Amino acid sequence: MYREGELLGETVDSILDQTFQDFEIVLVNNNADPLTLTVANRYCETHPEKIRIVHEPIQGVSAAKNRGIIESHGTYIALHDGDDLSHPERLFLQWKTMEENPSTSFVGSWFDRVGPDGKELIKKDVSGAAPFFWFRTEQIIKKFYPERSSSDPSSPLNFALISTTFFKRETAIKVGLFDIRFNPRWFEDFEFLTRLYETGEVVKIPQSLLRYRMHTPERAAILRKQMNWLAIIRHLDLFYTILWERYQNKTPEAPKIFRELRAFWLTYVSGFFLEQEKGRSLGKMALKRALTENFQDPYIWKLWGKSFLPQALYPKLFWFDELNPNPLPEGANEDLVRGLFTPSPPTEAAAMNGVCRGS
Repeated sequence: MYREGELLGETVDSILDQTFQDFEIVLVNNNADPLTLTVANRYCETHPEKIRIVHEPIQGVSAAKNRGIIESHGTYIALHDGDDLSHPERLFLQWKTMEENPSTSFVGSWFDRVGPDGKELIKKDVSGAAPFFWFRTEQIIKKFYPERSSSDPSSPLNFALISTTFFKRETAIKVGLFDIRFNPRWFEDFEFLTRLYETGEVVKIPQSLLRYRMHTPERAAILRKQMNWLAIIRHLDLFYTILWERYQNKTPEAPKIFRELRAFWLTYVSGFFLEQEKGRSLGKMALKRALTENFQDPYIWKLWGKSFLPQALYPKLFWFDELNPNPLPEGANEDLVRGLFTPSPPTEAAAMNGVCRGS
């Protein structure tokens, strides 16, 4: 709980209305505002046998979810954001799936994307990774598991929206819970799911079991205040380092996979810089690095060519609303772009130099 206010009541009601009733609700007070706490206390008073509040003072999604998992008493965990809405059959279907498939690492589902009122249907039965950044990232990371690849090598990992996930409490604790270095938010969910994935297969129920509420402008502003775009880039860099430490020796193809990942993520990061009026040179620098990692990717070449056109055209060329005229935040510089997504496997030339020195 953070700044959900009265929306928290609708969320809790969607859990209380579940057909499967053998559960507890652990509300994690992550420095929530007074209105949110008022709503939470009201439900604790009316449902003391079902609902309790625990406090996590360290601000952030990872710390809050870890507190909820640790404080829980059940065999299974169903994660749930404070403003989303669960289908009445959600817990039953996910519990039944885990009971029938005990080796499964986690169960997810499709979801419906709805407006801030929780009723307006924006997109029904969202089944895959979205946006494209996650879809492509899943495609690449999946290559670290050739023994578990499906008949379609281009298919993604099929990870679910974190708010739809359901898993064993003991498994979450065994893999180390959420990494608190990702506080307050961004990329902690995907990183956690990669560690769960290592313990078994994933099942995604082909049915929308959650209504994912889009943020109001006010709530979106609150989240933006927590982290600016530079902090998001730094979190992605942390994610790369974690993946490198985990997978650098997992398969002979690892160096090639990491080059592909670096090229894609550098291309993604370039967009943050190109959106800044004073970030053009850094955006081009990121694209140039991406080309050195994946010289044959026509998409990167296309963006590279666009970057030389007049900056006034950038919003249309790179798909954002308008150029940000504000000064770049401290730390947004060439050293940052040059150091993103390292360590990296040695180039062939560097490897040869090492052989020469060794001889």
